[in-house]
Amino acid sequence: MANHLIAHVELPSTDLEKSKNFFNEVFGWELKEFGKGYMLWNSRQGTTIGLRKVKDTVKGDTPVFHILVDDIEDTAKIVKKAGGSVFKEKAVIPVYGYYAVIQDLDGNKIGLYQAH
Repeated sequence: MANHLIAHVELPSTDLEKSKNFFNEVFGWELKEFGKGYMLWNSRQGTTIGLRKVKDTVKGDTPVFHILVDDIEDTAKIVKKAGGSVFKEKAVIPVYGYYAVIQDLDGNKIGLYQAH
């Protein structure tokens, strides 16, 4: 029976090479070519991340997934250095820890989560 955990996240990208470099610098994901117009990173722990080549991305309110990080401020600095931006600064999640939201090179929103 499935455990219903997230198994795969796919992000649109207007420039696969730039996106690959961004995610490698920020999270250490080593995305590899996986067919025409697609790149894939496999965590080997049940989660994969895909980049799908698109001509343009849709802006607006979209689902946000969160990545567990050791330190949100440090990660935000790396994001900015890599060309991304901080959409929502670090905020408290009562009892659990902290979160922030960044944007990648295409404006995709990605949450950062730091546990207490």
